[in-house]
Amino acid sequence: MIKYIIICSIILFVFLIINPVQAEDFDKAGTTGFVFLEIPVTARSMAMGEAGITLPDAQAEGLFLNPALVAYTQSKFSINLTYSEWYVETSHQALGLTYQIPGVGTLGLQFIYFDFGEIQKTRNLYPNRGEFGEYFDMGTYTAGAFATGLTYSRRLTDKFSFGTTFKYVRETIDIEHADNIIMDIGFYYNTGFRSLRIGAFLKDFGLEAKYVNEKFKMPQQLKFGLSYDLLGGLESPTHVTFLAEAIHPNDAAERVHFGMEAILMDLVIFRGGYKLGYDDENLSLGAGLRLNIMNKTAGIDVAYMNHDYLDTTLRYSFSIDF
Repeated sequence: MIKYIIICSIILFVFLIINPVQAEDFDKAGTTGFVFLEIPVTARSMAMGEAGITLPDAQAEGLFLNPALVAYTQSKFSINLTYSEWYVETSHQALGLTYQIPGVGTLGLQFIYFDFGEIQKTRNLYPNRGEFGEYFDMGTYTAGAFATGLTYSRRLTDKFSFGTTFKYVRETIDIEHADNIIMDIGFYYNTGFRSLRIGAFLKDFGLEAKYVNEKFKMPQQLKFGLSYDLLGGLESPTHVTFLAEAIHPNDAAERVHFGMEAILMDLVIFRGGYKLGYDDENLSLGAGLRLNIMNKTAGIDVAYMNHDYLDTTLRYSFSIDF
């Protein structure tokens, strides 16, 4: 009972810090910067409707899902690589590394890069006359964004863990840029009631950043989630897990993510997910393989996510533990 009180108090405290009572509802879209941080990183999470903050078998993938999960990394080293051709000729890549130190905890290092590609650069020929329609072609310019972070995660008991990540983020458009230092903090708890697991994750918390002369907020998200094994358990070669998460972003209305994962004979994996609260995204699907290569555990995952107005996108992840 005491543990439940502690966890609920922590969650309530974090919630009150970032979510002061607001007197009116309004559309918050477009009020934050560094929106590339909102893109789901790994194929496993994307396939399950972006759910995953309560999966203790996440290994290095936990760096992007919930830093508290990193404490449950089973191997000395764990690596996760992800790549995706995102919408409108952009691309998204990520790398996560973890290192377990017995008696101390688990350290992690992450890199995320988003490439906007080449963009046409023009100049208005009559800027002082209020006339539009005639432009001078100045070629192209590039734009991109990246984040790099250091994580520390530790088990406080055999069922409860916490983790925190400090990240440096930078976004560049032509010769201008903006940067900031932000943090993630997460908690995970195995309730002991059958296979029920709960978690909380505060993502991308930080002060305002400045681009040229304009200030903007970071795309903070507060997530609460649970997972439950419908068949078998995480240690079983064959098991089915259900996940649900509630998300409170500071630039959109509240959202809910649902996910399902079925692992067969510790080899073949099928996943599905559905998201509520989005205007143009909902269904996601995915599959994966778990392999044993020279006594090292490896995984290959692919995820599909639909979009009502843009081309669908695929995400690929590769992981290895040793």
